[in-house]
Amino acid sequence: MKNFIKNLKDIIFLIRPFWKYGKFHMVISLIIYIFIIPLNAIASVLFTQSVIDAVATGASFTDVLVIIFRFLLILFFTVIIQNAFDSLYNEAKMVAITQKINADIYSKVLKTDYKYFDNPEFYNNYSWAINEYAGKASEARLLLLNICRSISTIISMTTIIAILGPLLIVITIIEMCITILFEMKRNKLGISKREETMPMDRQLGYVHRIFYQREYAADIRSTNLKQFLYEIYDDNGSKKIFIIKKYAKRILLWLYAQNFIGIIYNAAIMAYISYSLIVSKKIVGIGKFMSLITANTQLITSLYGFFGFFSQANNLSLYAQKINNFFKTESKIEANVSSQLLDVEKKTAFKVEFKNVCFSYENSGFSLSNINFVIKPKEKIAIVGANGVGKTTLVKLLLRLYDVTEGMILINDIPIQNYNIHLLRNDIGVAFQTPNTYAISFLNNMQLYRTLNSYEVDSIMEKFDLKNVINKSKATIQTDITKEFDDNGIILSGGEAQKLGLSRIMKSDFGLLLLDEPSSALDPISEYEFMKLLHDRANSSTSIIIAHRLSTVRNSDRIYVMDDGKIIETGTHDQLIALKGKYFEMFEKQSEHYIN
Repeated sequence: MKNFIKNLKDIIFLIRPFWKYGKFHMVISLIIYIFIIPLNAIASVLFTQSVIDAVATGASFTDVLVIIFRFLLILFFTVIIQNAFDSLYNEAKMVAITQKINADIYSKVLKTDYKYFDNPEFYNNYSWAINEYAGKASEARLLLLNICRSISTIISMTTIIAILGPLLIVITIIEMCITILFEMKRNKLGISKREETMPMDRQLGYVHRIFYQREYAADIRSTNLKQFLYEIYDDNGSKKIFIIKKYAKRILLWLYAQNFIGIIYNAAIMAYISYSLIVSKKIVGIGKFMSLITANTQLITSLYGFFGFFSQANNLSLYAQKINNFFKTESKIEANVSSQLLDVEKKTAFKVEFKNVCFSYENSGFSLSNINFVIKPKEKIAIVGANGVGKTTLVKLLLRLYDVTEGMILINDIPIQNYNIHLLRNDIGVAFQTPNTYAISFLNNMQLYRTLNSYEVDSIMEKFDLKNVINKSKATIQTDITKEFDDNGIILSGGEAQKLGLSRIMKSDFGLLLLDEPSSALDPISEYEFMKLLHDRANSSTSIIIAHRLSTVRNSDRIYVMDDGKIIETGTHDQLIALKGKYFEMFEKQSEHYIN
């Protein structure tokens, strides 16, 4: 009973979206499944009996036609109602509710802290939700409707059978109980198999995605990447096959047992009905014989639906737990929308302060240690250092994708935790080394942060030489980027993609600009023009630029040199050169490279 109640709660969890987004749809569905479909079953059972009995008793052909006509009216009525519901309403409503379910998943993802995306267990639960929720919710709804239909049909068929052959009911129930027990065993093994193969499916899906996506096509053809991908593919395919084989024999044994019981049951039913017709004479007339067989077939089908509820509910419950775990993920950053949280003053350059900040990723040896600096409003500062020393981590902390382990980050002298992070991010422009482009229009790719008027569009396109990109492709700003959905879509080079990424943020109303290697793929002239824009007086935003090419940061108000999660040097370009420390060493090596 405890397990039944738990399964029932899980079924209700899965059905909840259908009730939330389609109460009327659910009510109409219940009416059809409780009354209309069982009425069709009753009419089908009694139809044959009534016609045969009428013919056997010498009724006139006209009387037989009247009986046929009456039943046809009932059957036509039930069929018309069902078909009209399915064609005119049900299919479209199911699509609409499925969209709502997926939107709930997207909404939850947006409210989930960034740190969870480093967690494989979260990603497994996320995979269950994104791949299974809509389908399993639909299965749960259909299960509920079928159980209601089964109960209604069982009542009507039991009434018919009880009059003619009550022992059939006992035989059928015994067979059902045994069958359902076997089926539950198979389902449990099936879910265990699915859980074990899920990590393999994720890696196989990853390989499939790499082969499918355009940006990896060149690497696959010109490097050893394909070899590594084939190794992952073969390894995980072999592991999945091993798991399938491991479970196959056990599942097959339960299936054999279930089929054996079904064969014995069918033989017992036919033997009992034949005995009642030939020997005991409890069944009189071919019509009643036919109706009893038909009614028992309807009963067994309905009992399968009823008792099958337990095994199917157990199956769905295991899915529901995984999906529910995804929705129960607790987030402190993204889900905090308290009205007491602050918004920043619009169009005001940020003052940024790191005060004794320490941070470490979970299950990682890397950490930031005692980061201290103050950036005044409108200052343009640079952060340099080797790969992996923590530069990009500072960007993530400023976006509050993670919370610091110790110390605090202040924006305009207020701890970052006191701000509504979603409003704060609206005033932070970000450009990464590899900006994402999307299968939407060129213009909308530019407008990810702000809606632009025609003058702003023309100005930005001119500053970043984007008109040539459009003209080269014989396209317009309304043409999609990528050929995902448009054969005439615009394909961007790495440098063009960086220009597009920079064009999204080069407006003067951001409080803070975060630029993480944003010009690494630009040609020297384009990079020079971008740095002029960054340091132009018109750009009143506080700006933080991360770069490896030190020539791009020499005009910064201040430069911070990082190594091993710490700031080891601070100063202007000239001061750091005079210091002859790490920055001087890096600059000298890069200078030698260009000279040689």
